[in-house]
Amino acid sequence: MKKRPWYLLAILLWAAVMAGVLYHEHQLERGHAAFVRLGCANCHLSGGGPNLANALRQYDEPTVEEFIRDPEAVYRRMGRRPRTPGFANMDRIAVTPGEVRLLAKYLKSR
Repeated sequence: MKKRPWYLLAILLWAAVMAGVLYHEHQLERGHAAFVRLGCANCHLSGGGPNLANALRQYDEPTVEEFIRDPEAVYRRMGRRPRTPGFANMDRIAVTPGEVRLLAKYLKSR
C-alpha cells in the first residue's frame, strides 16, 4: 500500500473542520431568519417580551426546544410562571420540528 503524504491528511482534516464550522454558522443564520420570520423578534427585541439572551442561560437546548413547541407544558412541568413579571405568557406558535431546532440553536448561541 502506498503511503500518502502527511500534508494531504492535514488538508483533509482542515477541510472537514472548516465544513463543520461553516455548517454551524449556516444553521445559526437560518435560526435567526426563523426568529424574525416567525415574529419572535417583534416581542423579544422590542421590549414587549423578556430579553432571551439572559433568560435562556439557565436552560439547556432540549428545554428551550420544548418551550418553543409548548410554553405552557414547560411552565406546568417547572411549577412556575415566567420569571419576568410584567410580560404576557408566550403563546404557542406554529413551527416545524426543523424550525424548533434552528431557533433553539440560535437562541442558545446568543
